[in-house]
Amino acid sequence: MNRHRSRVEMASLHDGFIEGCLRNDVPAGTAEDLFHAIEGFAAFGFCRSHAAAFARTSYETVWLKLYHPAEYYCGLLNNQPMGFYHPSVLVEDAKRHGIPVLPVDINRSADRCLPAWLEEGGTFPPPHRPGEALPPMRPPSPNCVRLGFNYVKELGATPRGAIFKERANGDFASFDDFQDRLRRNPPTAEAVQNLIMVGAFESLGIPRRELLWRWQEGQRARGRKRGLAAQPSFRLAADPPPLAGVTPIESTRLEYAISELSTGRHLVHYWRDRLEALGVLDSLQARKVPTGRTVRVGGLVIVRQAPGTAKKLRFFTLEDELGHVNVTFMPDVYERYRAVANSNSILVVEGVMQRQDEVHSVLVRSVIGLQAKDRELPHSHDYR
Repeated sequence: MNRHRSRVEMASLHDGFIEGCLRNDVPAGTAEDLFHAIEGFAAFGFCRSHAAAFARTSYETVWLKLYHPAEYYCGLLNNQPMGFYHPSVLVEDAKRHGIPVLPVDINRSADRCLPAWLEEGGTFPPPHRPGEALPPMRPPSPNCVRLGFNYVKELGATPRGAIFKERANGDFASFDDFQDRLRRNPPTAEAVQNLIMVGAFESLGIPRRELLWRWQEGQRARGRKRGLAAQPSFRLAADPPPLAGVTPIESTRLEYAISELSTGRHLVHYWRDRLEALGVLDSLQARKVPTGRTVRVGGLVIVRQAPGTAKKLRFFTLEDELGHVNVTFMPDVYERYRAVANSNSILVVEGVMQRQDEVHSVLVRSVIGLQAKDRELPHSHDYR
């Protein structure tokens, strides 16, 4: 009575079941009726129960996403790794649905992601008793998600606890105030560097490139640098002139490197001019292309699949700043372009638009790689 639904195995249980019923004074006719009912359930029961469980999960998920989107996204982001999509995909989905995701902030972020309305003094309603109507839970400020310190690499539980303990006595007034108050339980140099580069101190008024330079100079002056691996764009051979602020694309890359997601622009946004020059349609435009028409699409690869039942077909999902595009590789085309398709994070695909049951997919003819895989870029869900 499982997903294998073996009629032979069920039949092998018949005689033992009937004998057991007769030993317990169940009439033979009733025993046969019972076995046939169980046998019938075994033919579809697993599928039905599986479908019922997924249907309930889907309904509850859609309800949460519609009525409490910030809380919904926080729940997903706080329970990684889980499910199919990388956190960067969840963040992009939130942004496309009008839920801004705010960056890590030294005075605002909690240990994990939280709805930003809690920063303004909002509170969750008390638990309700069974049978009572659910109380309203509308945020007093716009629906936003604030990233937690759990999305800063190298920032462990102990330094996070020290930050919260000090913050209970008041916000950090400056970076120097942060260092002074955490002198007894300082974060590692790598953690401080990551906090600076991800912009956690920008609300205190000093741009991150200038702050990073000042901090590194202080580290060198105290003889405590201990092999820090500064990003190439921040290396300084001498006292610098006034430093330019971090550009949007630099900010995006730093967030990807440290948090593996971006609260700002999608990476493909910075490739849009080049994509348009190559005749690439964005994901919204691609959906309008008629079936059978040749089309060029492009984006960040977020999924690579090779189902065992798909007869060697490969299925990729590309993401741009506006949504997703599915692409399908026939075996011969995949073999021709597998090196490019598997070694690049951003792809341009030319193929034929297909539709089935309102789902669109591009049947691939050729592939161009635009951005080689990089450890600082979001990870795709590959062949799992």
